[in-house]
Amino acid sequence: MNPYILDNSLLEEYTQAVSDHDDFLINTYGDYNGKNLWSIICSTKDWLSVSVSGLPHIQLNHPNDDARSLNVLQLIMTYDLVVQSIKQLYRVFGMKYPLRKDNSVFKQSVPDDTYFQQIRACFGAHSVNLDSTDGVKNNAKNDAESDEKYFASWSSDAGGSGDYTVYLYSNKPGDAAIPFSMSFAKIQEYTVKRYSLLSNVVSVIEEKKGKFVEEQRQREIGRSSDIVEQLQILLKENSIRIGDGEGYHHDILTLIELFTASQDFPEQEREKVATYLNSLHLLVDELYEAFQNMTFGEVDLAHSHLLHSSSRRFKEVSYDLGKVFEYLNNSSYPLSMVDYHLKRLISARVLPSYISLQTEKLDLQLLLFMRLANPM
Repeated sequence: MNPYILDNSLLEEYTQAVSDHDDFLINTYGDYNGKNLWSIICSTKDWLSVSVSGLPHIQLNHPNDDARSLNVLQLIMTYDLVVQSIKQLYRVFGMKYPLRKDNSVFKQSVPDDTYFQQIRACFGAHSVNLDSTDGVKNNAKNDAESDEKYFASWSSDAGGSGDYTVYLYSNKPGDAAIPFSMSFAKIQEYTVKRYSLLSNVVSVIEEKKGKFVEEQRQREIGRSSDIVEQLQILLKENSIRIGDGEGYHHDILTLIELFTASQDFPEQEREKVATYLNSLHLLVDELYEAFQNMTFGEVDLAHSHLLHSSSRRFKEVSYDLGKVFEYLNNSSYPLSMVDYHLKRLISARVLPSYISLQTEKLDLQLLLFMRLANPM
């Protein structure tokens, strides 16, 4: 098993931070100055996971020379994935990458990032088309050398001054091949130094989320005596504080529909409906407080059962309930079987006997929620 691995606990810390704050990250970086930076966060999380989890399984001691050479390239490319992911995350979160000029690992005349890219190129990434032997492009040298190219031999653990070596052949006739070696310990040290920066990314995510929460707590949400207007205010706040279509978006839309139903019911039914709608005001107040205090997701809403009944009384008609709700939420849902399911719900006393396909959808939805929240 490959001994040149990376600490998985740091990746777990980053993954957990993304998971804990995904609503904030999606809402903030899903459209950041016209660019979807959330996709970069997801990509880095995926490839860091692939890299850290896959590293132990790279066979640097494979008995076949060619396979071993390819596995060395795989190790280098995996390290490169880690480094590039860290750099991308620093860019996404507006952090200054602190190792841009660092050359403390390889101790060459060029920064370590540049020299590592040369290692990557020589050992397989661009081995048949190299600009230099040391990471400094020839076009930065004098004109006489600007058209010089190099081509690497296969990599081998035989000869050279490091763990693996390639020989660089020049396109200049008569020039001798130049050995180029690298050390596994050095490229791991280089990668670990950059991988450790992931802890700074975690801190910045938490810092930015904390600042956002405090800003929203300081910004007072509007109040309205009109319940529908209040819900529309909360719908907008849901978009700002959690994300459009996320969080309580669907619940708030459902509440608006319940309060705007025509209520074409018999008088006795209207009294029961009025009691139910009055109880929903308590849920609206709880939503307001959850948004204002930024506690959504942290505490349960005491009256959420009014929209999400967990009553087991109607478990025998749960399939019928699902089909009727599908009919309510899908304008193109075929009507052929809806009447059957409605009759099943009437028989189970979930719905009153006067309900039919002619009943307005919003009224039907209102009755269903009321009956499920307050079983007769």
